[in-house]
Amino acid sequence: MRTFPLAVSLVATVATRASTQQLPILEPDRVRHITQEVSGDAAYEHIRFMTQFHRPRAGADGLWRVAEYYEQKAREYGLTDVRLIRQASTTRPWNARSAELWIVEPAPERLASYVQSQLHLADNSRAANVTAELIDAGAGVAESDYAGKDVAGKIVLAHGAVNTVMREAVRRGAHGVVWYPDPWAERSFGYPEQLRWTTISSGPIDGVEPTFAFVLSLRQGTVLRNRLAQARQPIRVRATVDAGFTSGQGADPWQVMVEAFIRGSEPDLPQDVILTGHLQEEEFSANDDASGSASTLEVARSLNQLITDGRLPRPRRNLRFWWVTEISSQRQYFADNPEAHRRLWVNVNQDMVGADQSQDVLRTQNVTRVPATRFHFLNDVAEAVIEYLVAANNDELAVGQSGVGRAAPYYSRLGSRHRYNAKTIFFHNNTDHMTFNEAPIGVPAITFTNWPDNYIHSTDDDLWNIDRTQLGRNAAAVALIAYVMASADTAAVPRLAAETVGRGAERMSRNLRLGLSWISADGDKAAAYHRATAQVRYAAERERLAAGSLASAGAPATLVTVLLDAIAQREAVALREIESHYRAISGGSRLPVAQRSEVETRLAALRPVLAGGPKEFLTGRGRVEGVSGLHGLMAFETLNAVNGQRTGLDIYRFVAAEAREAGEYYYGRVTPEAVLQYLENAAQAG
Repeated sequence: MRTFPLAVSLVATVATRASTQQLPILEPDRVRHITQEVSGDAAYEHIRFMTQFHRPRAGADGLWRVAEYYEQKAREYGLTDVRLIRQASTTRPWNARSAELWIVEPAPERLASYVQSQLHLADNSRAANVTAELIDAGAGVAESDYAGKDVAGKIVLAHGAVNTVMREAVRRGAHGVVWYPDPWAERSFGYPEQLRWTTISSGPIDGVEPTFAFVLSLRQGTVLRNRLAQARQPIRVRATVDAGFTSGQGADPWQVMVEAFIRGSEPDLPQDVILTGHLQEEEFSANDDASGSASTLEVARSLNQLITDGRLPRPRRNLRFWWVTEISSQRQYFADNPEAHRRLWVNVNQDMVGADQSQDVLRTQNVTRVPATRFHFLNDVAEAVIEYLVAANNDELAVGQSGVGRAAPYYSRLGSRHRYNAKTIFFHNNTDHMTFNEAPIGVPAITFTNWPDNYIHSTDDDLWNIDRTQLGRNAAAVALIAYVMASADTAAVPRLAAETVGRGAERMSRNLRLGLSWISADGDKAAAYHRATAQVRYAAERERLAAGSLASAGAPATLVTVLLDAIAQREAVALREIESHYRAISGGSRLPVAQRSEVETRLAALRPVLAGGPKEFLTGRGRVEGVSGLHGLMAFETLNAVNGQRTGLDIYRFVAAEAREAGEYYYGRVTPEAVLQYLENAAQAG
């Protein structure tokens, strides 16, 4: 019974020192140095540079220019081992030099121009110089849209899925497409002036070779459609496009990343803390993801300046910085360097961290937790930092009456004084941190990603959409997380353990509550009882991963054993509560006996292992077929849970409980049939 009192004493040691609001995992003077040095205004200037360039992943010359800028700035800021790395890619390079769309009859009028916005031309448009009649095809995706219309030798106006429009129009002989957003789509109603970033296929679409597509806003498109409907004579347009599949780096497919370091006091320790943001996106993409790249650069500058000046001790571990081509850069890097991931400890990614939250009251700076299969005390460090900064940058009546005071709020000189609307959430993918979490890399990773966002991938994601204050707050949060992780040592373990123990107990209690509620509410009490016990066991297994990860920070084996014992005790207590609650609710004294289904028996007989490393995974992942009804993120976790120790049944139970914890609305429902099918699909894919 020595475990729980230890956990309490760890928390109390921190709490009794606090005279004002403090971050319990880092000394107050170091917190203040970091939050005062980080500048959202400085980060904003990098965004200003980036928004000059259209920079899609397809070998864009603008992407190379931006990568060169980050290489230059990393050197200027004193980072070491700076490299601009050209990588292989499977995406054809494409660049455009000019594009114009004019009405020539009945009167000259410019509709779209690359000079006005590069988003007026769909990526991968082919060269053209044609004058033709403009024909309205409605959505332009079905046979009925073309009924009674001869589009051969003409240009089609349409609002359906652009590649489908391209296929249907060109196979009927059309020269090209003028596209605008679907008027009935929900996002269209509120943003009629947006130009959407649009891409057509770089190869044939069902045997049809694409041509070109100009892009209009919803307002432009509907006005033009109405003009066509009312016109007494044909409207003829001229489309000129100077574009092709080549780049300043040559015609071979390529992508790019920039790497830099702040070396730790123990540089050979294979536990680099890696911070990431991606460089490629459309012409503007001020928030997605110029903000993440800029913030990562500002974190690097600030921490290096503080360390060089002696205001912060040099951390034990290397701080490594990657500015990448989203997702594909990391996968290619790991494939090219199959052992490189063994030097990485944790990742913090930034994707969309500068949003002006006043532009949309629903906007929230979400910070994902590490997925359950990778659970790590990184979660607890991140949550502690976010809670600290939210408290410092929001206010409540009692705070001003306490006589103690909170930490100073963070405001950029040229930013807003808005609240900090941030929270931690269950994990998602779709950005760079996923490449670290996924099999076979297995590096715990989180991301800062604001959502929802109605401006993403459009001309609205411009500089006006960025708040320097929010940009600076997120940079400060990442800098604090990164420095705590990079500095973690034996002396820091008690504070880190206090967070992991305390927050872990809260997480286990949440899962206990879920189990009790199922027994109370569900008609099938026996099935609810089995789900509840599985939920408690899942929560305990996950917390063992978090507690065990403290060993990598320097926690002695005796302490880790104590923490694991405490988790086992909480698990036993929770299971007894589940049993008591079931008996009280069901009115019976006997507990139901679990019966395995045929599929569960088959799963229990499996003990899958990963059959390849990063190189094999680069090409093999695309061959794994998804399973209908299995959420993509739970398929992701199914593969991540494969470790050679868990049976297929263990994997199913773990992933199903992970989904239940978030809620069916979040990850759907995981069935044993779906997990078995996905494992079989992965095996068939090699």
